[in-house]
Formats: sequence, C-alpha cells, structure tokens
Amino acid sequence: MKIILAIILGSLFGFALYKSGASNTKKILSMLRLENLNLAKIILFAIGFSSILVFIANSLGIFDISHFSVKATNLGVIIGGIIFGIGFGSIGSCPGTCVAAAGGASFKKAFSAILGGLFGAFIFSLSYGWFSELGLFSTIDLGKLTLFQISDKYPSVFQLGFIGLLISGIILSAVAWFLPSKPFKKDTISSLSEE
Repeated sequence: MKIILAIILGSLFGFALYKSGASNTKKILSMLRLENLNLAKIILFAIGFSSILVFIANSLGIFDISHFSVKATNLGVIIGGIIFGIGFGSIGSCPGTCVAAAGGASFKKAFSAILGGLFGAFIFSLSYGWFSELGLFSTIDLGKLTLFQISDKYPSVFQLGFIGLLISGIILSAVAWFLPSKPFKKDTISSLSEE
C-alpha cells in the first residue's frame, strides 16, 4: 500500500512541477538569471505554506516526528551542494524537475540529465570509501542540523521550535506575494550581461 501511495503522491508532485513550469529548463534558467521570478514566487510560497502546514499539524497533534528525516551536514554535503548548484545553473534542471520534464516535450534533455545524475551517483558510490578516508565526511561535521529546534534528536541553529516554522512560513509567503515577477527591465539585464 505504501508503494502505491508513493506512486500516487509522486505523480501528483510531478504533475504540479510540470504545470507550474518547474520542469521547463527555459523557465528555470530565466528565474536564475532574474529575468522572470514567477517560478521563484511559486517555490517560496510552497516552502512557506508547507512550513505553516507543519506548524498547524504539530499544534493539532497529527505531526509524527518519526517520519522526519534529516541528513548530516558536513564538508562533503557542502561540496556536493556546490557541484549541484553549478549543474543546476548550467542546464536548468535537477533530479526532480528532469523526471517531471521527461513526460513533456523536452524528453531528450530530461533523459540525458537523468542519465547524468545516475552516472554521478554511481561514480560517487564507487569513490565513497576514498572520500571517507580523506576525511571529507568528518570535516565540518555539524551532525543532523536543523534550522529550528523541532526535536531533541537534532541540533538546531535557532531554539524557536515549531513557532520558527510558522514565522518563516509567513515571511516566505509574504515575500512570494510581494516579489515582482520581472524585477528588471530587459534593457537593464542586457546591459548587466555586457559588463
């Protein structure tokens, strides 16, 4: 039953990515170039709204912290994040968006991004022992760090608890609401890229 629920929820998530334009590489790159921030507004609102929903679920006693998974923060994760960011900014796709894009018109690009991600994961799994011996995963080891203290199991940056989720959710939703869709005129962007 869990696998069926996962397939249904994954399909709904992929459909939402596709309909919002989050699987469109042109829209992603346009957002990253600050030419059109509609997608950024959707992302900010989704994070803010879901933070508010988690706060409400916890207040009602229906949030089960055991379903919450936090990955360790260390130098390897930081370097991996930088590599991911460079790749994301270069091609305008990430693991979730390329799978959603595979169902659309840009199948070839999406499929090549999926293959590239699988190849990168394979190479990483082969080299994991070597990276571990180098100390990549023990350097800057911050443990399973969270932004807000929502469980005694995880260290946090701020001791605000679930109220921190509510506050950040409201702030992110407000930013999404007031953020202009096109912050710069086209001639301003052209002149910035020429410099």
